[in-house]
Amino acid sequence: MCYLLNMSPPVTPRCPSLILVLLLLLAAVPISAANADATTPRPRVLVLHSYAPDFSWTRDLHAGIISVLEAPEVQARYQVEYMDAKHYSSSSSVKQLVALYREKYKDSPFDGIILTDDHALDLVAQHRDELFPQIPIAACGVNDPESIPTNADDMYIILESVAHLETINAALRQYPDTRKIFVMIDNTLTGQSIRRDFLEQVRPLTNRVEITLLPVMTGAELIQFAGERVAGELLYLLVYFEDAAGQVFEAEEIPKAIAAHAPVPVYVAWDFQMNSGVVGGCVTSAFGQGQKAAQTLMERLAGTHPPAVYDQLLGVNQHTYDYNALQRFTIPLASLPANSVLLNRPLSYFEIHRSAILTALAIIGILSVIIALLIQNVLKQRKINRSNAEIMALNREMIETQLELLSTLGEVIETRSHDTANHVQRVAAYSALLGQKWGLAPEEILLLKAASPMHDIGKIGIPDAILHKPGKLTAEEYEIIKHHTTIGHHILGMSDRKLMANARTIALQHHERWDGTGYPCGLKGNEISLLARISALADVYDALSIGRVYKKAWPRDKVLQFIREERGTMFDPQIVDLFFEHLEEVEAIKLRLTDPDTPLDNEDLASPIHCPDRESCGLLAENEAHPCSHAQCGNLPHDAQGHHSCATPKRPEHSA
Repeated sequence: MCYLLNMSPPVTPRCPSLILVLLLLLAAVPISAANADATTPRPRVLVLHSYAPDFSWTRDLHAGIISVLEAPEVQARYQVEYMDAKHYSSSSSVKQLVALYREKYKDSPFDGIILTDDHALDLVAQHRDELFPQIPIAACGVNDPESIPTNADDMYIILESVAHLETINAALRQYPDTRKIFVMIDNTLTGQSIRRDFLEQVRPLTNRVEITLLPVMTGAELIQFAGERVAGELLYLLVYFEDAAGQVFEAEEIPKAIAAHAPVPVYVAWDFQMNSGVVGGCVTSAFGQGQKAAQTLMERLAGTHPPAVYDQLLGVNQHTYDYNALQRFTIPLASLPANSVLLNRPLSYFEIHRSAILTALAIIGILSVIIALLIQNVLKQRKINRSNAEIMALNREMIETQLELLSTLGEVIETRSHDTANHVQRVAAYSALLGQKWGLAPEEILLLKAASPMHDIGKIGIPDAILHKPGKLTAEEYEIIKHHTTIGHHILGMSDRKLMANARTIALQHHERWDGTGYPCGLKGNEISLLARISALADVYDALSIGRVYKKAWPRDKVLQFIREERGTMFDPQIVDLFFEHLEEVEAIKLRLTDPDTPLDNEDLASPIHCPDRESCGLLAENEAHPCSHAQCGNLPHDAQGHHSCATPKRPEHSA
């Protein structure tokens, strides 16, 4: 199988919908311990490159190293140095670098060091004691075992392990008519090391094909030689950074020139030589080398013991071929080794539209699941709907009953304290109106209307002698009646639901004053709950406007004058302003909810008791039986003709 791949590090396919789906799925996966442990120390690493970053091999090595150091589970702190040994490799340059590194890092201890290529390895091995004593070191891009310095025994070395034999065997399978293979390699330190390894590896092929190592040539001679090749010959291009005339080339220069002029296939050994027109081979990956070196160092820092010398091909070598070159030389794709990477192959229809196709399939799959769920839901909904209306009606009735119970309880308390009828209902209506004009949300207005009737619930704990006293209270009695605020707070403190919490706050704070002289907490200004400030004004307005057992109602003008005078003293100025802006609506509420009938507490308890249900039937005579359709009479005894007797039964003589 062949894969389409770029030489840069792997890139995630651009499929936003699928990525989004994956992210949503992964959101439920627990974070790994490595990511979650924020206390894990971050290793500090020095990366020392032999060559400058303008060399693509070095850039790829660095990318492989960084892919490990910047991984979420590592997050290392690192510094990078470039020796630029391609241009500056003299002994004096090395001495200057040693002096620079010694001064620069004398007070900067590292947890580990990563070296790339032989020059960096040689420098650190020779000057390790004065530069980086006893620091774990991993090196990659090292040519062969003979390139390892004798004083680098405790370092972790990743050899390049160039797969010459693998590449030549693959080339002979792809181009079976080959009679001669010409090998091009320079005479640099790296080239000499590679030459030795090549000769050792291809020794078994000497009887199958003629292999010739070309002498070092100038760039022009090399290009001319490549252009003179004939059918049955192959070129195997190894490193060529410096020609016979001493001219230095960029890594890609010679591969591009040779591939452009050679009429025969050109095979290579390193991934930085690809995308230049060459056929390919089992190339060494700089990214894989750097990645392996960083992984080895992290294993060492974690306390494990990786191999001192890693010379395997796994992870650092991969059969890689250029589709265009294969087509140029009619090399069939079937002749490529399994799992080969294929560059520059034209995309198929599916690959071109991969994102759209996969997105469409994902949408179709999701829609299918949604449709199935909807069908299932509809079937269940039909069953649920049969009882849903009844449940909703029951819920509404329960909520309305709760609100009515709270309002009734408030009226009971007011009745006990001889307050006028409908006081709590008017206070609730005033409060709701002011809350609406203030701009409260509908839910908050409903809570205010339901909670404000409970403002005086604490009076249940005040002695009757004080509550019913018609005259002025003494100082001691006034102190006692103040306790109705804290008593109410305690009574309503059994629940933390919103309604009870708001009622509790209003009960506690409705006697606080804007200027801070109120009770029981002496709160001031906005320290007082907004709901309590609104309820306080509503309560005082109604108490002054409506007569009580112990006092007469104040005239309208006197009430309004009092509220104006207490603006900013007893009451919140803004609420007072809202009150006067909407005074007509407030007075309309008062008119609507003022009960002209006698309050419950004024009922003559010494008179005979009468059944209110019977009285509502409109009887003219006490013992008269008559037909009645009133609902409230439904529980009274009826005769066979649907009549019932409204006569009040006599009490037994011994009953109380």
